[in-house]
Amino acid sequence: MREWLGKIAGILCIMTIMLQLLPEGSSGKYVKFYASLLYLLVAAGPLLRLFTQEDLLERFLKLELLKEEHYDLESAVEGLQGLKNEMFQNVYEQELTCQFEEIVQAYGAFAEDTDIQFEDDNTLREVKIKIRTEDETAAEKIRREITGIYGLEQDRIQIEEAGGRME
Repeated sequence: MREWLGKIAGILCIMTIMLQLLPEGSSGKYVKFYASLLYLLVAAGPLLRLFTQEDLLERFLKLELLKEEHYDLESAVEGLQGLKNEMFQNVYEQELTCQFEEIVQAYGAFAEDTDIQFEDDNTLREVKIKIRTEDETAAEKIRREITGIYGLEQDRIQIEEAGGRME
């Protein structure tokens, strides 16, 4: 409020000095007119801010912008979470594939193809392994080993020998 009163007093002083220094005539009318407009704008400033509620509108816009940014961040985090889960799922599947291949190799066979199926909660549902081996009993040994390590039922483990024979 003090600042506003100081501006009004300053403009009045400047207006008075300018009008005293200028000679009477047509230019004095123009100076007086523009100085009066300036005085009116400064004097009406607080009233204009009151009616337009400039601060309130600015604060509201900032809050809405912050809400929008927060929503965008939440969406991005959800997207990253999905991507992260997918990446973990892929790494988990690759690791299990490597482990199954090591089991197959431990029994003197070679794993040509491994297919792993998961439940919705990422637990093992089914394993299909295509192997090449000389040992006719290797498929059954591999099946028992996988059952013992991973707790998967034997009917959910399919081992196909390269000759096309299914165990």
